[in-house]
Amino acid sequence: MALFQLLKKTAPSRAPRALCAMETLIMDQQVRNIQRDIELDFEYDHIREAVRYAKTLALKRKIDLDLAAAVAALQNIGRIVTGKSEGHAEAGYLPAKEFLTRLNCFNEKEIEQIATAVRNHSRKGEQDGPLDELAKDADIYARYLQGHEFTRSDDISRLSRIRAELEF
Repeated sequence: MALFQLLKKTAPSRAPRALCAMETLIMDQQVRNIQRDIELDFEYDHIREAVRYAKTLALKRKIDLDLAAAVAALQNIGRIVTGKSEGHAEAGYLPAKEFLTRLNCFNEKEIEQIATAVRNHSRKGEQDGPLDELAKDADIYARYLQGHEFTRSDDISRLSRIRAELEF
């Protein structure tokens, strides 16, 4: 019994499991012959950058690191499974819930929070809950690092706030 309790206390975080599972999903998608708006190589790099900065922002904002990493990893699951950018955030809600349920390391409340943040991450001009905002900010900052040119005022002002928060 003591060994089980020790393992429970020292078990690895859930974030690497979520990230590894998303990377596996991307590899599995490569064999599907569907038309894609964005290449899977971009998605892979985007996930890595988004997770990195989601964790940095989560520390500053006092948000659970595992939830932050999971939402950053899953934010584009809708686009990954459908190949379409249009409506990908909304399309990601159910796949995110199913994915996290199968992963079996988040409880129902956490799954709902993450899936809702996935659904809301494209609503950059609206204010939502802390995890939703973190998903939006990690997405913007990862795209910025990947060389994306922003033209929408909501994206530009969000990027300015993130850079100030990160003190860059």
